[in-house]
Amino acid sequence: MSYSLIYTVPFAALDNIPCVVEIEKDGYEGTPTELTAGATPFTVDIEGEEFLYTPTRFSTAKLQVVGNDYLQTLFSTEYRQYRVTFKKAGVITWCGFIKPELYTQDYASETFVLEIECISAMSVLEFIDYTIEGKSKAFVSIWCLLQRCISTASGQYNSVFIPHVYASSQELYSTEENVLASMTLSEQDFFDEDDKPMKLKEVLEEVCKFLNWTCADWKGDLYFVDVDHTGIYRQYDIGLENKANAQVNELLVQDIGFAGSNHSLDVLPGYNKASVKCSNYPVAQIFPDEDFDRLKLYASQDKQSGDKVTAKRFYYPDVYRLFHYSPQGADLSDEQFETYKNNPDSLMGGMIIKRCEYKIVNGEPEISNYNWENLIQVRRGTQKSGSNYTWLSRVPILTFKSQLPVAAYLDGAVAISCSVQVTENDDLSTDDKKRNGYVRALCEFSIGDYYYNGSEFVNNSTIERFEIKFPLADITGGSFASVENTKKLSQPYDGLTGYVIELPKGKPLTGEVRFCMYPLQPQPGNYTQFFAGVGYYIKDLKMEYKRRDDLDDLTDNSDRIYENILNETYINKLDEIEFKISSYNNDGVCYSKVMLGSDYLRDNLYNSILDNTIRPEEMMITRCINHYSATRIKLTQEIKERADLSPITRLSDTFLVGKKFINAGGSIDYKMNRFECIMIEV
Repeated sequence: MSYSLIYTVPFAALDNIPCVVEIEKDGYEGTPTELTAGATPFTVDIEGEEFLYTPTRFSTAKLQVVGNDYLQTLFSTEYRQYRVTFKKAGVITWCGFIKPELYTQDYASETFVLEIECISAMSVLEFIDYTIEGKSKAFVSIWCLLQRCISTASGQYNSVFIPHVYASSQELYSTEENVLASMTLSEQDFFDEDDKPMKLKEVLEEVCKFLNWTCADWKGDLYFVDVDHTGIYRQYDIGLENKANAQVNELLVQDIGFAGSNHSLDVLPGYNKASVKCSNYPVAQIFPDEDFDRLKLYASQDKQSGDKVTAKRFYYPDVYRLFHYSPQGADLSDEQFETYKNNPDSLMGGMIIKRCEYKIVNGEPEISNYNWENLIQVRRGTQKSGSNYTWLSRVPILTFKSQLPVAAYLDGAVAISCSVQVTENDDLSTDDKKRNGYVRALCEFSIGDYYYNGSEFVNNSTIERFEIKFPLADITGGSFASVENTKKLSQPYDGLTGYVIELPKGKPLTGEVRFCMYPLQPQPGNYTQFFAGVGYYIKDLKMEYKRRDDLDDLTDNSDRIYENILNETYINKLDEIEFKISSYNNDGVCYSKVMLGSDYLRDNLYNSILDNTIRPEEMMITRCINHYSATRIKLTQEIKERADLSPITRLSDTFLVGKKFINAGGSIDYKMNRFECIMIEV
């Protein structure tokens, strides 16, 4: 976006410090106009949620100007059209945007006061969808998510403060490691089952909940606050590239000074039960099934040979992508494919069909209703005629049209099952010739950068393929032969059948799942090429994933609950905290699980507050129990606005000896230099 200054609203604070509100418009090319400030030119209200571990604590502002111009140009329907920046003594102290179509004005007087409502830059994320940056969904780091949220907000923040709390190990905590860049998860976690995206603010909130932090915009800076951390904060620039160390500071309220007499003290209740629900987002069905009854018709064809009729209905696929080739074996474009509607059986490659075979008896069909078989027809060659014939070899015939789930796969196996019927007839009708031996299909299966080669997953620069076999021994009458079952009794996948691909134990494979099938081939040495057939039909093609039977009894559709109760006889519980990003605990294949490097994040994230490794969910419970197991004090005091008071400042009061507080919201009047500060004991 390209912003240019359209209005300025200058005024002086009570202590004669120059202040100015700058309003920029996206795409504006004119000169700026100076407006007259009202009696209360600029005030900021910071969200005052009492729960210290709330994931975001943003602000709103109110701009007041005096004049006889209704400023109707400020009406907009886009949340980032007008950017508002407040500067005090030339330093950016608040940044945000005008709230669309919401301001109040006196319409009767010649001169009136106009109040314009604004929201902080980060609040705009509530109205922006999460989008993927590449061509397809992938794994994204938590660090990149923070960068995305900050850059998309388009706020003019001076600095971003991030607590130095986490590391991949105690030894690496004292290094320059950025563990947030090593923590990744699937982008699918930010889309629901109907592919509707989260808003970016929701994404930011989930990241902050997972890290037990609060994102707060404050006087021109953006803070990720860890209320239990009193150590080092990293002070980054707006792009999160260059950094310097910053420390938590301490201030005495009486030294700051008072700017009013509205002071109060509240006692907040204690809690002895905290619970975190990990909202698992299971992958569910990895490989979609083609619904033949919902497909669009491509062509119809009925062929009669003697007293036998083969009726076929050809369809456009929805789930599968089928590859089509001319009778000479050349690739066909979508436009060329349309030209074969009058003779679809002549096409090489794959077709989705419904087939019904019946006989003519006394000039009439022997059936009264069609008995359709749902099949994938593959023509892989033409019958030999002299020395002229064509065979499809290692070209693809079938894959999935849409992207398959991008997740981390572990503790399970994939099975490929189907059956085939081979025909030697050039018109692709079936026959009753006896079969002997095997045919085989070459397949490609990969997860991320790892290909299955028939025995294990390997990370190769070249594509690996493996073969699945179909025993055709003693099959007569054109029957279907099922894929050879490779499931062993010792494999802990009860009920799984077909060609079984076991995933590596202890090493998750991350990324997009891909599958591709190539034409059936004869098994070398068993019989002639003709026994591989001119064409064949695939029935009941299915691929499924199954988790190991020997894991715990949590099903893939279950959420996981972590909780702690200090007193069973008296329970006063906090509201349940829901995590949509979580650690792995034998939960099956879920989009919501975080990776740490090449493995799942479990209880191996180092936390400097405990000087130990712990799951983020359990750390949240530990924090809540430690903080809320006893009553806490909430102070509200009208103090002077002060530049070095921030969300990470530890505050104290001479009348409450030994107690420390942290700011948790309030309201700032910049003309009167007054801050109604809400402080909660830490």
